[in-house]
Amino acid sequence: MRKTFMKKNVRLILCCAAVVMLAAGCGKKSDTTETTTAAETTEAEITDKGEVTKLGQYKGIEVTKEDTTVTDAELDQRIASILQANPEITEITDRPAQNGDTVNIDYVGMKDGVAFDGGTAEGYDLELGSDAFIDGFEDGLIGANVGEERSLNLTFPEDYGNADLAGQAVVFDVTVNKIEEKKNAILDDAFVQRVSDFSTVDEFKADTMAALQEEKEQSAAQQVEDDAFAAAVDNSEYSLNEAAVEQQYNNQLTYYENMFSSYGFTMESYAEMIGQTEDEFKETLHTAAENAIKQQLLIDAVAEKEGLTVEDADRESLAENYGTDLKTLQDTYGEDMVDQTALIYKVVEFIGSNAVVK
Repeated sequence: MRKTFMKKNVRLILCCAAVVMLAAGCGKKSDTTETTTAAETTEAEITDKGEVTKLGQYKGIEVTKEDTTVTDAELDQRIASILQANPEITEITDRPAQNGDTVNIDYVGMKDGVAFDGGTAEGYDLELGSDAFIDGFEDGLIGANVGEERSLNLTFPEDYGNADLAGQAVVFDVTVNKIEEKKNAILDDAFVQRVSDFSTVDEFKADTMAALQEEKEQSAAQQVEDDAFAAAVDNSEYSLNEAAVEQQYNNQLTYYENMFSSYGFTMESYAEMIGQTEDEFKETLHTAAENAIKQQLLIDAVAEKEGLTVEDADRESLAENYGTDLKTLQDTYGEDMVDQTALIYKVVEFIGSNAVVK
């Protein structure tokens, strides 16, 4: 249970650390989860972030725990999603393929009689009507029988990502190996036995209810830590090194500019998507940079006052939470980064465990 919770808490941890260690970035959830991603930069990191001028209350902080009651509606919704994710699959042998079927196919794509890169596959499962392939490919297989071979004369769209194929006429030679039909699953003992280790619907419902309860407990525990840590940050006073804040902000700015560019849009267009102007979004990043440094300073101050240090068990636990071994983690991100992140986990948990839960 703890392992799952810790993975869920990674967002807070990485945001507090203001580094990219095992994730590309964080999104704003609250003041404790401001985006604080540091982009790659050749500029030397400013190690003097400032100081905590007055360490406020961080133990005995009162927080309200979320209600963890699982309702019947929530149970029904979860079961409905499980049913949807596990439809009944029937192999079809007495009719041709139709829209909505999944066909297993081999295909070779050719331009001017020559197979092109990325246009060949064997044993590929394709749902007809999913629009996963270029126009005409899936429609061209409707009505095909198992074992049938078809040649599809198609044209790649003008805006296709591969310039060598954009707007080009091609031929796909396709062989249909198998046809499968999906039907909505029904909650009965047979379904339960197909998708789980249980035998009856009642057992399955009880297990699903228990899983939902555990998820809610984990979420509530994380919320307690988040709220306690946020309060601890707010309770203290700081003197920030403005140069460090600007460096943090500029690193974030560079990161987002590069990320947006890779997805084909600008910072201005992204800001518009979230209901902000570009200047407002930049101000959000600047506030996030300030909060990130405050969080780092508080972590260090609490660790020093409480004598909290990183031990081997903390490092091993961190590696386990990320699904790897310690050596791989350290080789990938460096021993200092691993220790820094492990300390953040330790301090945030310490503050949360000393909170007064109402």
